[in-house]
Amino acid sequence: MSGDNPTFDIAPSRRAVFLSYPREDAAAAERIADALRSHGVEVWFDQSELRGGDAWDQKIRKQIRECALFVPIISERTQERGEGYFRLEWKLAVERSHLIAEGVPFLAPVVVDATQEGGALVPAEFLRVQWTRLPGSLPTPQFVEQIRRLLAAPRKSTFSPFSAPAIGGAKRLSRGRMWTVAALGAAVIAATVAVIVSRRSPPGPPAGPAVNEAHAVDPKSIAVLPFENMSEEKQNAYFTDGVQEDVLTNLTFIRDLHVVSRTSVLQYRGTTKSIKQIGRELGVAYVLEGSVQREGNKVRVTGQLIDARTDEHVWAKAYDRDLTDIFTIQGELAQAIAEALKAVISPEAKVLLARRPTENSAAYDAYLKARQLRDSADFGASAQAVPYLEQAVRLDPSFAVAWAELGSRRAFKYFESDSGAKLAPATEAIDTALRLAPDDPGVIEGVGDYYYYGYRDYTRATEQYLRLAQLRPNDPAMFYSLGLIQRREGRMADAIPNLRMGLKLDPHNNNYALEFAGTLANVRHFEEAESIIRTFLDANPHNLAAEALLAGTTFSANGSTAGMEAFAHRAVDPSEAPLHAYMVASLALARGDFAEFIAADRKQRYFDDDSDNPRWNQDATAASALAESGDMKAARARAAEALALMKAQLVEQPDNSVLWASIGLAHAILGDREETMSAAKKSAELMPESRDAIVGPGNSNTCAIALAWIGEKDRALEEIGRLLHVPFGLNVNSVRPWFRPLHDDPRFKALVDDPKNNDPIL
Repeated sequence: MSGDNPTFDIAPSRRAVFLSYPREDAAAAERIADALRSHGVEVWFDQSELRGGDAWDQKIRKQIRECALFVPIISERTQERGEGYFRLEWKLAVERSHLIAEGVPFLAPVVVDATQEGGALVPAEFLRVQWTRLPGSLPTPQFVEQIRRLLAAPRKSTFSPFSAPAIGGAKRLSRGRMWTVAALGAAVIAATVAVIVSRRSPPGPPAGPAVNEAHAVDPKSIAVLPFENMSEEKQNAYFTDGVQEDVLTNLTFIRDLHVVSRTSVLQYRGTTKSIKQIGRELGVAYVLEGSVQREGNKVRVTGQLIDARTDEHVWAKAYDRDLTDIFTIQGELAQAIAEALKAVISPEAKVLLARRPTENSAAYDAYLKARQLRDSADFGASAQAVPYLEQAVRLDPSFAVAWAELGSRRAFKYFESDSGAKLAPATEAIDTALRLAPDDPGVIEGVGDYYYYGYRDYTRATEQYLRLAQLRPNDPAMFYSLGLIQRREGRMADAIPNLRMGLKLDPHNNNYALEFAGTLANVRHFEEAESIIRTFLDANPHNLAAEALLAGTTFSANGSTAGMEAFAHRAVDPSEAPLHAYMVASLALARGDFAEFIAADRKQRYFDDDSDNPRWNQDATAASALAESGDMKAARARAAEALALMKAQLVEQPDNSVLWASIGLAHAILGDREETMSAAKKSAELMPESRDAIVGPGNSNTCAIALAWIGEKDRALEEIGRLLHVPFGLNVNSVRPWFRPLHDDPRFKALVDDPKNNDPIL
C-alpha cells in the first residue's frame, strides 16, 4: 500500500462501494452488486480474483484506498479458507480504517449465510461494527437503502458500536452471589453453587462419547498432555505445569493448529490410557507427551510427538539448557510441532514464540506459583496469588506479564468487594505493564481483566479480548469470556451462543458446562439446561455441584422437590460434609422449606468457605427465613446481629451494592421503614440492573422482599411481576412460599398461579 493518506472528502464520482469476496462467493457478490447498481450506487466489483499481476494488484489497492465503503462478504467459504487474496483486501481495508476519523462509516460486513459472528475468522475491526445479514445472498430494499444512507452522509455513522458477540478474553472466573435472599430462583442458587464447586473439582473424564475411530480428525489438531515432573524435588510440580501450559499457549498463536484446551487434557495426568484412546476421546491427530527435570540452574525438557491415529512416534526431542533458556525451549518445541504438522507460522506468531517475558529465573518461578494458585479450584487461592506476583515484579521490575496479572488479580478483588480503595494498586500495575509491553498477549489480557473487574467497562474489556483473540484464534476461553461479559450487559441472546460455543470447543471444562447450564436455567430454557447437566453427571457421577444444579433447575421448571430431597439425603464424604450442609440449607431456602433451613442453621450457622457469601449476608438471609417462618422475635434478633456486622463492613466497603440491599432487608425486618427505603435506593444507585444484569436483579429481589415487609405491597407486587420476566430475576416456584406479607393478596396469588410467568424469557 502506498504512503498516500486516504482522503475523506471523496468526490461524488468516488462514492463507490468496494465488494470483497472469495471466488466461491462470486455469485453472491454479483447479486449484491447488481442490486446496488440498479439503485444508482457505484460498485467496484472485480470478478477476476485469480488474475494476479502487479497492475491488477495495484488497481485493487488503489480502489480500497479510494472507496467510500468497504463491504466484505462473509460466509462459510471465508471460514474454510485460511488464505486468499480477499484476506489481503481485508487487511488493507483495516489499515485504512485506522486513519479514518471516529464515527465515519467505512467497514460494512455482510453475511450471506448462517455464519455467526461467534468464531468468525475476520479482523477484530470487523467485529466492532454492525453486521448485515442477507440470507441466501438476496439483497433487500432495506439493505440497499442502508448503503445509500451511509454513502450520502459519510461523516455521520449510522452503524452503532458493536461489542462483538464472538470472541473474547480468557476469563477464568465467573462470580455470583450465593445463597442469599436475593437469589430466590432455585436455578440461580444452584447455578452459582455449581460454579463455585466446579472450581474445587478436578476436570472429570470426557463429558461426551468418544470420537468415532473412523471419524476424520483435523490433521493439524494436537493435545499437549500434562508433563511429568522428573525433578527430585516434587514440589517443583508447579514449574512442570507452567512449562506445559506455556508450550500449549505458544501453540495457540499458530492459526493453522487446532489445540485442545488445558482443562480438557488435565484429566490425563498419570493416565494408563493408550495414545490412540486419548486421541479418539479428544478428537485429535497428534499428542505431545513431555517431561521436565529441574536441578539447580539447569533444566531438561523432553517432548515426544505421537501420531494418535497410528500410535507412531513422529519425533522425540530433549533440551538440556540453563534455566534462563526455558522460554527458548518452549518456543522451539512449538515450532517443531508446527513443522511436523505442516502448519504455517505467521511472522507475528514467530515474534510471539521468540519473546522472553523475563530474564530473572526467580521472578518466573514466583509468577508460575501465582499462576498455579490462580488456576486452582480452591476458595481463596486467587487472592493468595497476589503476594507471589508482587514478589515477581520486585525481583524483575520489567516483567510486564507479571505486572498485568497483578493488576488483574487486584482488580478482581475490587470486583468482589466494590471497594474503590483497592483499585489504585491495580491501576498502577496495569499502567506499568502497558508502559513495558503494550502488545504482549499477557498484558492485553490483563488490561481486559482490569476494565472488566475494575470498572465493569464491558466495551473496553471486549476491545482488549478481541485483540487477544486475533493472537489466539479458536481459543474456547474467548467465547466463554464474551458470554460472561454479555450476561453482565444483559445481552443474554448474545451470551448464550458464545457460552454454547465455548463448551463445544472445550466439552470437558466443568466451569463451562455448569455455568452454561445455569445461564440457560435463568432464562428458563430448562430442558436444554437439564440435558447438559445430565450429560455432565454421566461423565462425573456423584458430583455435588451438578446434582445441586439439577435439583434446583428441575424445581424451577416444575416445582418438583424430589431432586432436592434426594440430594439432602445422599451419602457424603466427610470432607464435603460442611459444603453439602450449606447447599442443603440453601436448596431448602429456594423451595421455601423454612423449617429445614432453620434446623440446618442451628447445626451449622456459618459456612466460611465461600467468599461471595460473608457472615453478614448469611445472617441477613437467616433473618429473612425466620421472618418467613413466622418467628418474628428470632428474626428481629438475627437481623439486629446482621445489621451490626453490616454497618462495620460499610467502613471497608461503602460502595458495595449487595451490602446496601441486605442492610435494607435487615431494617425492613426490624420495622424501620425510612432506613429500608434509603438503603434500597442506595443499592440501586450503586448497581443498577443496566450496569450489571446479574448483581442488579439480585439486589432488586432482596429489595422486593424488604418492600413487602414494610407494607409497600403495591410496589412489592409490581417488582415481583417485573422480576419474573427478567433473566437472573425471580422464579415463580421459589416466589410462591416467600413474601409472607403478600400471601392473602389476590394479586400475589394471580402472579404465582399464572403458568406464563414461568415461560422462557428469550
